[in-house]
Amino acid sequence: MSIEAEVFEQAKKRARRRGFLFALLLVFLILIAVIILNSFLEFEKKGPHIARIKIDGPIFDDIKFNRLIYELGLNPNVKALIVHINSPGGSVVGAESIFVALSELSREKPSVSVLGETATSGGYLIAAATDKIISRSNTLTGSIGVLLQYPNLSKLLENIGIDVNTIRSSDLKASINLFEQPTAKAIEKHQQVIDETFLWFKGIVAEKRKLSDINLEEVSQGGVFTGRKAKKLGLVDLIGGEREAIKYLEEKVDTRGLPLVDWTSSSTASSSLFDLIFRQGDISNLGRNFLSNSGFRLYSILF
Repeated sequence: MSIEAEVFEQAKKRARRRGFLFALLLVFLILIAVIILNSFLEFEKKGPHIARIKIDGPIFDDIKFNRLIYELGLNPNVKALIVHINSPGGSVVGAESIFVALSELSREKPSVSVLGETATSGGYLIAAATDKIISRSNTLTGSIGVLLQYPNLSKLLENIGIDVNTIRSSDLKASINLFEQPTAKAIEKHQQVIDETFLWFKGIVAEKRKLSDINLEEVSQGGVFTGRKAKKLGLVDLIGGEREAIKYLEEKVDTRGLPLVDWTSSSTASSSLFDLIFRQGDISNLGRNFLSNSGFRLYSILF
C-alpha cells in the first residue's frame, strides 16, 4: 500500500470514530433533554394546575381515555379542565362514554370545551358535557343526528355468480348485512333504533343548552353551522379560543397563575415521558381493527 493510500485510510478511520462519538454524544444529549423535560412535566402535574386534554379525529369507545377523565376528576391538583375538540364525530357509544365521564367531572370542577376546525355530531355531544363551549367564528359544528351506514355487496355477488345462503333463527337476525338487500321490515326496525338514539341525542342538547323550541328544531335537522351561527342558535357560548377559556376559568374559580398542563390517555399520573418514548408499543389492535368483523355500529358523524 502506498503512503498516500495509507494516510487516506487512516483519515477515514478517524472520521468514522469521530462520527460514532458524535452520534453517541447526540443520543446522550437527547436522553438528558428527555429526562429534564419529563421531570419538568411531572413536577407541574404534582402542583395545582389547569388540565388540558385533546379529542382529535374520529371518536370510538376508548377505555383508557375515559379512565383518564375520571382520574382528572379525582386528582386534587387539577383545578379545572380545558377540552380541545377537533372531530367530525364517530360511534355513538364512544361519544356517549366520553360525555358521561366529562359530565361527572364537570359536576366537581369547572370545564370548558374549545372547538377547533370541526366539532360536529359526536364531537358536539362531548362538548355539551362541559360548563362552557367556545368556538372559532368559522368552526364547523352541529350536525346533530345519528346514522347507520353499511356496504351491500349483493349486486356484485349476483353479477359474478356467487350465492350466500343464510339460515337464521328469525327474519330480523342479522337482517342488515353485506350479502343481501334488507327487507322493508328490517329497515323499519333499524329506523326505530336510529330514531330512539336521535331522540336521546336531541334530549341532551335540549337539556344542556336550554334552547328554545324553534332553535332546537333548527339544530336538530342534521345541518352544519359556523361558529357565528351556532352562537346565535345557542349551541356555543363564546367566540374565541383557549385564551377566552382561561379567562372564563379565572372568573369561575381562582386559577390565576396556574400552569396549563397537557394530559394524554397513555400518560397517567404514574407514567413518564421516558416510558412513553422507550416502552414497547402495543400494535396488537392494528391488525384486529382492519381484519376483524366488529359488526355494525351506530354513528353520529359528519361525512
